[in-house]
Amino acid sequence: MLSFLRTREWVIGRRLALVAIILFLGYRSYGDAIISWIARADPVRDIEITRAEFRPEVNGTRPAWIIGFRNNSNRYTYDDILLDATYMGEDGSVLEMDRLTVKQRLIPGDEQIVGSVDFKSRGAASRGTLKVVGAQQIN
Repeated sequence: MLSFLRTREWVIGRRLALVAIILFLGYRSYGDAIISWIARADPVRDIEITRAEFRPEVNGTRPAWIIGFRNNSNRYTYDDILLDATYMGEDGSVLEMDRLTVKQRLIPGDEQIVGSVDFKSRGAASRGTLKVVGAQQIN
């Protein structure tokens, strides 16, 4: 049995096990940082909507959105955020869908709350939801 510990196969097996342990611990500790340097810009993944509040038109005022954005990327800056907006009535039925562009610059790790007046009258819409569709990447 002790002669096996002196064989070439045992030495190679130990070295491979040690390299595997080092790679595993390195990925566990620094994996997210390494992947973020390799990954391309993806605004749908990087931009998170932290707050989306629709204010319907009241007494002739335009409808408005209060939107909170967070840029989860630690590398890319985004501008001209493209959103899909869904407008719903009191009963929850979908009344209208539209695409909005919010001209707001988000630097890496930044979080901002933006007020945006809607350019169209939304009629009986009382609630709304937003989804990030894209954004322009700025180097």
